Amino acid sequence: MLKDDTLKYLYEKTKSYEKGKDNEVFTAQYISELFKVKRNTISHYINQMIEDGEVIKVNTRPVYFFHKKAFEEKFFKISKNVFSSLDELFFKEDEEKEGEEIFDKLIGINGSLKQAVDQIKTSIFYPENGLPIMLSGPTGVGKSYTASLIHKYSIKCGVLPENAPFIVFNCAQYYNNPELLSSNLFGYVKGAFTGADKSQGGMLEAADGGILFLDEVHRLNNEGQEKLFTFMDQGVVRRMGETEGWHKVKVRLIFATTESLSENFLDTFLRRIPITVSIPGLDERDDDEKAQFVYNFLINESKTFNKDILISQRAAQLLALYKYKGNIGELQNTIKYICAAAYSKDIKSDKVQIKLKDLPEKLIKEATNNTEPKIKHKEDILITPESKLDDLFSSEKTSLQVIKNTYKQIFDLYKSYIKTKNKEQFENDIFLEINSLIDKLVFEKSKHNENVMLQFITSSLHDVFKYVEYSYNVRFNGNSIYIIAYFLYAKGYDVIRWNNDTEKIRNQLHNYILANNKKECELVSKMSKLISSKMDVNLSMDDEIFLSFYLKSLSIKENTNDIKAVILAHGYATASSISSVVNRMLEKNVFEPFDMPIDISMSEIVQKLIEYVEENDVSNGLVILVDMGSLKDIYSNIKEYINAPIAIVNNVSTQMALFVGELLNRDIYLEELIEKLKASNETQYKIIYPEKEKEKAIITSCITGIGTAKQLQALLEKSIPKELGIHILVHEYERLKTNGAKEALFQLYNVLAILGTANPEVEGVEYISLEDLISGRGEDKLYRIFDGIADENTIRVINNNIIRNFSLKSVVGSVTILDTNKILENIEDCLNNLEVIMGKRLPNNKKLALYVHISCLVERLIRKAPIKQYQNLDEFVQCQKVMINNIKKAFSALEDIYNVKINMVEIGYIYDILAAPMDSSEDI
Repeated sequence: MLKDDTLKYLYEKTKSYEKGKDNEVFTAQYISELFKVKRNTISHYINQMIEDGEVIKVNTRPVYFFHKKAFEEKFFKISKNVFSSLDELFFKEDEEKEGEEIFDKLIGINGSLKQAVDQIKTSIFYPENGLPIMLSGPTGVGKSYTASLIHKYSIKCGVLPENAPFIVFNCAQYYNNPELLSSNLFGYVKGAFTGADKSQGGMLEAADGGILFLDEVHRLNNEGQEKLFTFMDQGVVRRMGETEGWHKVKVRLIFATTESLSENFLDTFLRRIPITVSIPGLDERDDDEKAQFVYNFLINESKTFNKDILISQRAAQLLALYKYKGNIGELQNTIKYICAAAYSKDIKSDKVQIKLKDLPEKLIKEATNNTEPKIKHKEDILITPESKLDDLFSSEKTSLQVIKNTYKQIFDLYKSYIKTKNKEQFENDIFLEINSLIDKLVFEKSKHNENVMLQFITSSLHDVFKYVEYSYNVRFNGNSIYIIAYFLYAKGYDVIRWNNDTEKIRNQLHNYILANNKKECELVSKMSKLISSKMDVNLSMDDEIFLSFYLKSLSIKENTNDIKAVILAHGYATASSISSVVNRMLEKNVFEPFDMPIDISMSEIVQKLIEYVEENDVSNGLVILVDMGSLKDIYSNIKEYINAPIAIVNNVSTQMALFVGELLNRDIYLEELIEKLKASNETQYKIIYPEKEKEKAIITSCITGIGTAKQLQALLEKSIPKELGIHILVHEYERLKTNGAKEALFQLYNVLAILGTANPEVEGVEYISLEDLISGRGEDKLYRIFDGIADENTIRVINNNIIRNFSLKSVVGSVTILDTNKILENIEDCLNNLEVIMGKRLPNNKKLALYVHISCLVERLIRKAPIKQYQNLDEFVQCQKVMINNIKKAFSALEDIYNVKINMVEIGYIYDILAAPMDSSEDI
């Protein structure tokens, strides 16, 4: 079987592997070629082996796979199956380094207890005598255990001497006898009360030089709390019955309570305890931490019985699923009971076997089959007295470790780039690493990550991004704020240390980004200063490298005058998530997100849109995709603020946004976008036009394309005084011919006239041919167009300007770079030949149109940029063979003179001019 053969192959190769040597025989590609199967097939089987704990995966480039048992036989035992590098693999995790922190083995150290442990260390290392600390949490969460770890850690770190006492005093035992509580806590003198036949120091004096742990401290009455004031303030105590003198003691205080602080303690007492640590209940822990507790207690029981424990996967799962009122303590006692009961059933067996039937009924009763498994094993779980938690449960790396591994991977990619010089591959690989890290930090985050600090960072970044976008005229990906917020939160204030070789590569890579990511470096530099001032976080060189590549992966571009698009959705980051995904897929920042609270009012939504319209150029149009709400309400509230068409589309989804984004990338018109969207989506829509007096405009349009129309636009703008406020707009001839007054231009503007080489026949709009302007016959039309807009004097000036600017030589000189006299002479010869061939004389309007068109045609061919599309080309070729032949003959001289070839599409457009309705024609 292929799977068994692959495992056997890896076993033999791993046994002969020499540390430090790269070898392709451990790659999936090599193994697939060896067994003559697809690489995907080998990868499938190897992934199964990794999951079953038979194979080790090392994420080098390429990825290496080793046989786990063979590796352990040759080198040493390892605690997990996946490593980021060979360096990590050969770091012997089972050899504890001297001075390893006590808290490192605490379940939740990198999760739910991370903040708690940071607070505890703060209290321990405070100068002189530390800070009093309150441990708060429900019964059974491990407050007493945590207090004992604080004592051990303080000794190991040298804060306390090795013989420092650790005194535990449970205030609940003396709840009904305040005097006895005081005497035990503070001590007493002989005769202070009946039975006090000698003086006796209290718990505070007994703990001198060490730690006093006051458990159930909420049982301490107000008088008892007040008696502690003097000690916490001055470090001295007076025994019960003493009237003068003080006893100087040096004691660190740890308090613990299960009750509300504000309801059970004096404010003056709480003010003297600067650090309160909340220890979460078991149900507040994530699934991984619950599973670790189950494994840990089973390991302890295996040691107690000195026997292996074999527990079914389902039984272990229910142990992790159950909600324990007594928290960790109840879970521990439950596992003790289960193991004891299973052992008593067969004390001679070499294993303690636990099945579903061995669990208490209350666990089975509350279990549901629909719950996701919390135990990541597929078969029965074997636990031995020698088992370690890491052997059974591969815990996630800390976020800082993940970031550090990503940085190291980026540095390794740069080392490869130095050899290959393949810049595109190098940067693509880095973008993949960055996206992988982002997925880990954002999409695989645990619920305990959602805290006040993260919210503060996110809020501060909103201001940073807004400033940078405004200052540099750029627009960031919608999710960038949240991604960088999670990055900064995960990294914290820790500084990553590198060895000399890695630091050298890092510095070289930094020089690379300064040379190749200039725009991104400038943005990161500005962001770095703002982040430092707002959040007191300083970005390192590593961070600047990472962020510059991250920004480059977003393909940030300067704001343009394209149609703008926004996504407006309810939720903390719904709009940002959709826009982030779509922008990433389109490799362009198309959408701007607006994230809105669920209870936001319509007026607030409208205000956000108005602010966007005022801050951005939406003159070419705006598309608004919304998740829910009334299009009518949005329209009625925003219509007076707009000066361009706005399309509002309801029921936004990622698929819809992607579809719209692709259409916008094609630079299509808003009306066409909506039509295509309607065809592919059942959706609501509305296009809004400004409800105000339309501005005046003249359209230039040519049958031969936009290029010529733009040149005519320039000539017309030179001819008409700007004071009249008349816009000269370019538009496609075919769209005008097909859609007429339905085009958006006629909704936005009061179109006075259309100027061009062919009449698109738009009803109700005056048409002036280019030939009329050149010949001067368009004077009457000009007076009709400008009547009521300009006085007679101004109209005369416009007419004189047009006569001067629209001579044939001026027009041809404007639309081409050719020698005007020469090209006109050559075209004249060709037109004479065409008249002879056709046996007809061409009217002046045709000749003028052909002079302009042929001039542009020759220039296009010289530039090797001919028109390539013509409607119904095949039908034209079949039906107009005689005319095609005539045109070819007549204009063959131009092909020889300018060394060009007139293609069939260009011949089609010449035919269109000739076939258009003529004013007159004469037989030769």
